[in-house]
Amino acid sequence: MQQTDLPSFDFIAGLIAGEGSFMWIKQNGTEVHVFQLKMHATERPLFELLKTKLGLREKIYEYTHKERHYVLLLIRKRSVIENIIIPTFDQRLFGNKRIQFEAWKKKYFEKKLDFIYKHYS
Repeated sequence: MQQTDLPSFDFIAGLIAGEGSFMWIKQNGTEVHVFQLKMHATERPLFELLKTKLGLREKIYEYTHKERHYVLLLIRKRSVIENIIIPTFDQRLFGNKRIQFEAWKKKYFEKKLDFIYKHYS
């Protein structure tokens, strides 16, 4: 597959604006940063293209909820968030999704410092 066969970063940002989430979840008493994209399972081929374009190795999960079949891309790994997710969507999102992203990104870097200091103290 050639790079021209893949969706553009702006197209991906549009998908994220509609179907993506930048959030924090509680895990073992700690807040963990999460980026997720969830769509109907018929979009799995599109998810595969997104993974290729972004250079992601994360698994695409499939699940059924209330008789609907979904695909889910879930990213929690700090290196992927910091080196792929944040740079890719910085300055590409608009409106409320940009506000959510900027708040998530700010909190991510604040929490990163906390993690570094706790890890090495």
